[in-house]
Amino acid sequence: MPTLRQTADFAFVTTAITPVRQRLVAEALRLEEDRLGRILDDPVADARAREAGGDFEQRVVRRAAETASGKRFAATLDGLVQIRFWLVLLALGLALLAGLGAAAAVFGQDATVNIGWALAALLGLQLLMLLLWVGFTLYRPRGGGGALGRAALAAAHALGRRLSRRPDSAVVLSASVGLLRQGGLGRWIASALTHGLWAAFCLGALVGSVFALSVRQYEFVWGTTLLTEESFVAMVGMLGAPAQWLGWPVPDEQVVRASRIGLEGAVGRELWSGLLLASLLFYGLLPRTLLAGISLLLVRRAAGKLRLDTSLPGYARLSERLSPRARSIGVLDPRPVEQQGPDRPPRGRPAPVTGVALLIGLELERGTGDWPPRVAGVDWIPLGRADDRSQRRDVLSALRARSEPPGVVLVVCSLARTPDRGAERFFSTLREQTHAPVWAVLDEGRQLAARGGARALRVRQWQQAGTRAGVDYVLEAELDDAGHPGTRELVELLGHAGESG
Repeated sequence: MPTLRQTADFAFVTTAITPVRQRLVAEALRLEEDRLGRILDDPVADARAREAGGDFEQRVVRRAAETASGKRFAATLDGLVQIRFWLVLLALGLALLAGLGAAAAVFGQDATVNIGWALAALLGLQLLMLLLWVGFTLYRPRGGGGALGRAALAAAHALGRRLSRRPDSAVVLSASVGLLRQGGLGRWIASALTHGLWAAFCLGALVGSVFALSVRQYEFVWGTTLLTEESFVAMVGMLGAPAQWLGWPVPDEQVVRASRIGLEGAVGRELWSGLLLASLLFYGLLPRTLLAGISLLLVRRAAGKLRLDTSLPGYARLSERLSPRARSIGVLDPRPVEQQGPDRPPRGRPAPVTGVALLIGLELERGTGDWPPRVAGVDWIPLGRADDRSQRRDVLSALRARSEPPGVVLVVCSLARTPDRGAERFFSTLREQTHAPVWAVLDEGRQLAARGGARALRVRQWQQAGTRAGVDYVLEAELDDAGHPGTRELVELLGHAGESG
């Protein structure tokens, strides 16, 4: 038997052994490694992932579960699940109270109840929203989910971030938001929340109406200016048809005509009460409960089909590490560059890039909190940092794993460092791994100037190293300074980059 928590926590589909939970941990670890710009070294976790076998995604998930960071994210996720569980219960409780309040407003101190107003107050808005949900779901099968459910998800996300005291909450929440967008999972979770909240409202309205009708005597009347009496009689007949089919007594034509405002005498109190309660049940509570149940089944189905996007650079970098058979990548530089001819003249400015721009950081001094750099008007995909041999292997793995060729590969280098054979080897290997142009973006010139270095000489050294390694273009820029001429040129060249990705 499932526990109450397992049953009620449909909003985030996370139990102790669910595959969704495991993938959430893996996604959180990917986001953390993307932020750091490198793969977290854990040889034990890598080895256990390889030993576990399965496809690449299964090995990625196993590695995430075995790392110390993954275990920390899992503990954070458990705490967030508890917070969200109670938030969902609170929302359902508030919806129930709202239904009770609506019934109390309808059956106030006045002993005469306008049946039209009562139906409009208790059923009108939610029935209109139900029709809009059906229309939107049919018109846009891949969108929707219900405005109420989406608002509840957004509120749970914001409150979860505030209420959780764990430092990793932001990363786990971002991972959950990313996964909820895949395979319709988030759409059906929002749908289940929408219908669940409206079902709670209808239940509260139904309970409040039963209580009010049980302890007080009410007279039911109706009135209309636009509709004819025959139209209102027909409308009441349509509303009461489901109840009448089940043998539930509802007002007939004679009772309806006799209850019009202005006529003397109370007629059919029990029949009008039955019509009101039957309408709340058949047009409110039952359809919302049924749709909530269907949405939960679709949530479970979408959760079973959920897969990680292993083409993302953060996962692609792991392909070498998690290969079932250990492979040595050998020496990145097959032969040293000892004797060189005269340097080739620098190449001219290239044409603007129209494909995806991939970003690599090479031995930068900027901290992980400043990676990847953000330049207004430019959208690039960071493959990571390439500060040591292991990270360079991971970056090259991510580059090889891409199914579509990029428009350009950008390597951000630090002017504060002198180019050495290691940098040249990396550029040469990079040129061998892709047919896309490779550009060297020379950043961190301010650090060089602060140390009294000769900027022009250092730029020339990088240009010569890039020429020897086959780099297509060398550009000096300050990525943290939007007004720098090189940064403006980069924006112009990459202004359309990413549109095809």
